[in-house]
Amino acid sequence: MSTRDRPLDTRDRLLLTAERLLGERGINGVSLREITREAGQRNASALHYHFGSRDGLIAAIFEKRMRLIDQDRVQLIAEMEADGRMDHVRGVAEAVVMPVAKFLWRDDSSTNYIRFLTEMFLSPDTNINDFVRGRFDNGLLRAFDLLKGLLPELPENVVRQRFVMMMRAGTFALADIDANRTRMAAAGRQFDVARALDTLVDMWVGGVSAPLKEQASKKSGQVAA
Repeated sequence: MSTRDRPLDTRDRLLLTAERLLGERGINGVSLREITREAGQRNASALHYHFGSRDGLIAAIFEKRMRLIDQDRVQLIAEMEADGRMDHVRGVAEAVVMPVAKFLWRDDSSTNYIRFLTEMFLSPDTNINDFVRGRFDNGLLRAFDLLKGLLPELPENVVRQRFVMMMRAGTFALADIDANRTRMAAAGRQFDVARALDTLVDMWVGGVSAPLKEQASKKSGQVAA
């Protein structure tokens, strides 16, 4: 290994260790010193050298993962356009969910990113938008624009709130799918990940397209009449 390669290896070890520990203990549940030690680095300033700060470290995790996720989302939407499926909410749901779900099929430690995301959503001190907006949100913005057009009966602010809520709920569901799979594997049983993902997409579609309370009440009244 050349000297030039070593900083990159050190950086990757720190980044992957941080992703795992922040996902296990929470965004503020582990110190930078602990991350450095867990990554096997004797130099206490290694993390500061590569990332500068906690925010710099978090930004690097998003850089590593979200760039590919965003590219996948843009590609899935382009395929929807090519296949003439622009009138399906399910296609939008798949474009949002599946690029993150792909981590479930990998044999490395990529699922740590899903748990890291859940902790980011839960932390009151960090905002994912600060790290993603304008850099890795092209696919999400396109998906939201499509959803607005597909749900004209709903106010835009309602569509936006549902979009965000289902995106976050979907991430927690992916973490739960991964945990269930791990538990069942330890017991010598198989977990049907594909079926779980189909169910998640079904729920995503239902969540964003459900009628408003007053709309549902009117329908209920009409049926009762």
